[in-house]
Amino acid sequence: MTENWMDPVVEPQSTGEGKSDTIWLEIVTTDQNKRSLSELAARIVSEICAPWVLNIGFFLILGGATGAWTLGIVAAIGTGIVPMILILGLMKLGRVGNHHVTARNQRGLVFVGIIVCVIILIFILRALEAPQLIWDGMFSALIFLVLFAQVTLKIKASVHVGLWVCLVMFLGLTVSSWWLLGLLFTPVTAWARMRIKHHTMSEIVAGVVTGAVATGICYALLLA
Repeated sequence: MTENWMDPVVEPQSTGEGKSDTIWLEIVTTDQNKRSLSELAARIVSEICAPWVLNIGFFLILGGATGAWTLGIVAAIGTGIVPMILILGLMKLGRVGNHHVTARNQRGLVFVGIIVCVIILIFILRALEAPQLIWDGMFSALIFLVLFAQVTLKIKASVHVGLWVCLVMFLGLTVSSWWLLGLLFTPVTAWARMRIKHHTMSEIVAGVVTGAVATGICYALLLA
């Protein structure tokens, strides 16, 4: 017997369970997208506020403030480009895991290498008769490195956050007090480092404190 074409067609009914599964999937997908964007933003901030980038910007600002652009560029290369080349070389040799050197036991060699670079750079700038402000910046960099190298023996203090605090305070004390507003960005840098799991809160705090102490020492010895 054939089916009567006049018989009503029964549509499948959607269940509440199916709807709830769809809603849950949408929530999970949205949450994953938000996490991906959050992590991307954190990685961008981490790269922009990387120590080598901050050093380049710092000495270019000092070069502009003193009118000694050439010497500012020399200092920027010596404290930014050269240390990054050193780190990339150590990565190639398998001595460090990544360009942020996230393993504490790998940071000692990096600190030693950069300290040597800075000492050589100080002699170069002396021969070139660098302005006092650039001199102060270079000696501040040396004090910062030595202090962080000592602290790193106990805890992996955040160099990103510590250097940001130190440089912004230095510029605020020497170039313009407006630079002190940059301290308001410190929590953003701290969040970025924790978001990508490169640092814990205690390491962030250690970085902030060490950066502030480095600035205090620099001020007492060089700027006061």
